[in-house]
Amino acid sequence: MTINKSIASPFLYQDFLRAATILLTAVRRHNPYILLLGESGSGKTTLLRHLQAKLDKQSFSVLYLCHGRPSPSALARVLADALHLPIHKTRAETSRLLLSTLKNLPTKLLLWIDEAQLIHDDTLHELRLLSEADLDGPPLFCVILSALPQLKERLLAPDLFPLYRRIGARVRLQGLLHEELAPFIDHVLGKHTSQRFSTEALSVIFEQARAIPAIVKSHVELCLENHKNQKTTIDKQTVIDLLESIDAT
Repeated sequence: MTINKSIASPFLYQDFLRAATILLTAVRRHNPYILLLGESGSGKTTLLRHLQAKLDKQSFSVLYLCHGRPSPSALARVLADALHLPIHKTRAETSRLLLSTLKNLPTKLLLWIDEAQLIHDDTLHELRLLSEADLDGPPLFCVILSALPQLKERLLAPDLFPLYRRIGARVRLQGLLHEELAPFIDHVLGKHTSQRFSTEALSVIFEQARAIPAIVKSHVELCLENHKNQKTTIDKQTVIDLLESIDAT
């Protein structure tokens, strides 16, 4: 499926902008493989949607694959189905049609694989073989592997290292800077929301969330939900008690 839904404007924190610049440059240069790593909630999917919005639609088309674990034999069929091609009885027939279609696409296909740490090693290997099937030309499509950090260790293993060494851009989202915390909270939860917290309370949230935006948002929402009195400041101890109650459940 192609992502074309409108989304709220993301908070453009420093790490996000750095990663976006690297990825956009890599895609425009037609780097065949791009690796985006980050903890769950660090903003990988938001970043890639932001990237898609920046791409020239006359030059690139984005194909989004997520929560699938196709076997190597099924990968060609998954791609063929996504491109609305007829599925043939044999893998060889489907692959030939797929490769012919990819060679003649009017735009460069950008294959965005979310949750890529779930993809089997053999399927990642097959992905490279499909992309490089035209020995006389450039890769037939570009691939962005968006994944949790542990995928890197798998890619460094001997069987997948041929893929890893071809990756032209490698980015890891680290999260917010401390000084970006209050502006981020106000951006996603409303103006002046951060002012309901003491400085020390915000520091606790930042540390417990490990600077990961989605976890920061979740922690703040928990505190707001359990502290209805808007006339009093949410202090450090209140935040500690609420976050410990999460760990205890």
